[in-house]
Amino acid sequence: MKKNFLTLSTTSLFVIFIFLLFPQLVLAKDTDTDNDGLSDVQEAYYFTDPNNPDTDLDGYLDGVEVEHNYSPHAPGAKMIYENDYDEDGLSDWHEMWFGSSIGEKDTDQDGQDDYTEAMVGHDPTSLNTEKRYDTTIVVDRTKQRLYYYVSKLKMFNFPVSTGNPETETPHGEFAVSRKIEVKRYVGVDYDLPHVKWNMEFKPGYYIHSAYWHNDFGKRTHSHGCVNLLEENAKELYQYVDLGTSVHVIGETPKHYQVEM
Repeated sequence: MKKNFLTLSTTSLFVIFIFLLFPQLVLAKDTDTDNDGLSDVQEAYYFTDPNNPDTDLDGYLDGVEVEHNYSPHAPGAKMIYENDYDEDGLSDWHEMWFGSSIGEKDTDQDGQDDYTEAMVGHDPTSLNTEKRYDTTIVVDRTKQRLYYYVSKLKMFNFPVSTGNPETETPHGEFAVSRKIEVKRYVGVDYDLPHVKWNMEFKPGYYIHSAYWHNDFGKRTHSHGCVNLLEENAKELYQYVDLGTSVHVIGETPKHYQVEM
């Protein structure tokens, strides 16, 4: 009992000492100036107005919206993961996961926005340029979709066309081994010049754009490569680096078409 009493007394004295030196820090933790359910410290974190209980003027208190995962910045029923307050490309929910600022596009002030750093696996809160998060491409042959993950967060969900039943995209685990901005594909029954944004994951097999069809997400359409819309391929290409994992999963649709 004596030990607990002494510990409590020491803690209490420390709090009193901090309060005397920095009263604003102690008071701000629990002060809720506008009585909206968020302390003034939380208001600063969420970039809400500490003097207005309803920052987005939608009829709901900021604290209530945050508690139920709605954005306090967007009128209506917009969720936190649907809103991007600082317009840097990362949703407010992603910002919180990475620890970056909801209201600052470049949290660590290194000249690169938070979105760009996160997408290549860097820590947007640190000046350390070493890769912190794993990046992974998952190609689902059954659903004809491509997903791009940073750590466990799904950042992209793109429709694709994989190899036809007789020329399947290989199943298994691979890694991006080469990137070629523009490439020509030539085979027995095809000659496709000026194909952009090519990422090789197995000798002879690429993830790349396709300008000769528009069946992405609907059916298979290749000799084994993974076809993407050009804008999607371009976006993926700029963030993928050599060594990025590529997992090809699922079953190739037997009759070319994706079953809905």
